[in-house]
Amino acid sequence: MTTAKAPPSPAKNLRGQRRSPAARLPAKKHASPPPDDAKKPRGTDVRERILQAALECFGAFGFEGTSTRAVAERAGTTHSLLLYHFESKDKLWRETMADVVGRYRAEFEQRLQLIDRNDPAAGLRAFIENFVRFSARVPQLHRIMTMESTQGSERIDWLIEAHIRASFNHVRDLIHRGQAAGKVRNGDTARLYYAIIGLAGTLLSVSTEFKLLTGHDVFTEGEMCHTIGFICDFIFV
Repeated sequence: MTTAKAPPSPAKNLRGQRRSPAARLPAKKHASPPPDDAKKPRGTDVRERILQAALECFGAFGFEGTSTRAVAERAGTTHSLLLYHFESKDKLWRETMADVVGRYRAEFEQRLQLIDRNDPAAGLRAFIENFVRFSARVPQLHRIMTMESTQGSERIDWLIEAHIRASFNHVRDLIHRGQAAGKVRNGDTARLYYAIIGLAGTLLSVSTEFKLLTGHDVFTEGEMCHTIGFICDFIFV
């Protein structure tokens, strides 16, 4: 009687070689670069590709599960060139997070330029909308924050003090002022802040589960508007 051979492990290719984490990520969609890209110095383009690849890898596999070689492979560059730009995995992680949080805060500041800064409710609505839309485009940010917060590390300590605390305090102030104006529901301002983060971020993190159960894709424009409206209904009175 012939015994059937077990199929090869999905983590290996046909030659029995283990696939890198980068190979297990969804294939990138290659689009034509915008005209401005032609004006970028070559080093800037490589650096941006590495940061994007690092964000994808850290978001999928965490810090411990990501190697600089896997990031280099994902970015389509050499390992030595990655180390030339970032020196180590720890520095790559920090610069990746500084880049993505910096983009998030810049977009929030742009939204704040369009509203009356003396209106805390308007500022809080801008925060909610910006957080939902940015998180939908960059769901890796919430995943990385969740993993690092669960594990605890010097990395999360650095990220909070260098990039997160100022934003946290700003939004808590908006909530407090909104409560004083009678426009925001009463309650602990820190917990209300994390209620907003949780209502948006968790839904995006379990988007596949949500779609299988409800048939709704949280990344569509209509669903993002629904999420923003639901959070606002919860926060404002």
